Amino acid sequence: MQNKRFIAGAICPSCGAQDKLFTFQEAGQQWRACVACDFRQAFDDFVNSSELQELPTRVNQNKLGETPLAHETAVEVVKLLDPNK
Repeated sequence: MQNKRFIAGAICPSCGAQDKLFTFQEAGQQWRACVACDFRQAFDDFVNSSELQELPTRVNQNKLGETPLAHETAVEVVKLLDPNK
């Protein structure tokens, strides 16, 4: 395991620790792991999983009671109308 690169602000999906995830290469394969617990996952498994979503970080999460920024799109309900009625 060489060239560990920490992922700033990332939260471990196993233990929930922040700023403990890092990436590294081993045998030509890219991995991510946590220094706080025994979590370890190949990027191929992560990318191909059905739970693929943006990792929550302190940068992309609103704080409790905080309004979204001006460039963020607010969620709105869309009601579809039947054109035949």
